[in-house]
Amino acid sequence: MTMKSQGWDLVVLSEPDYEHLVAELHFNGQLLLLLDREQGRDSLCVAFPDRSGQLGHRIPLDEFIERVKEAAADLKR
Repeated sequence: MTMKSQGWDLVVLSEPDYEHLVAELHFNGQLLLLLDREQGRDSLCVAFPDRSGQLGHRIPLDEFIERVKEAAADLKR
C-alpha cells in the first residue's frame, strides 16, 4: 500500500491484518524513517537510516515525538 501527498510517500510493507506492521516514510523519494509495531499496536517505534542506508536504533515513537516538540519549543523562544 502506498499513499502520496505533496512529496510525502508512505509505503506499508506488510498487510494491515498482520500483528506486526512496518511502514516507510519518504519525502521526495528519500527514506526518512521506518515505523514498526513489532512489540504491539501500542508500542510504535521509529528508526532512521544512517548514511550507508542501514537502520539505526529503534526509538519509541512517543518519546521521539516528545523530544521533537521540546526542541521546537526551545527554538521558538
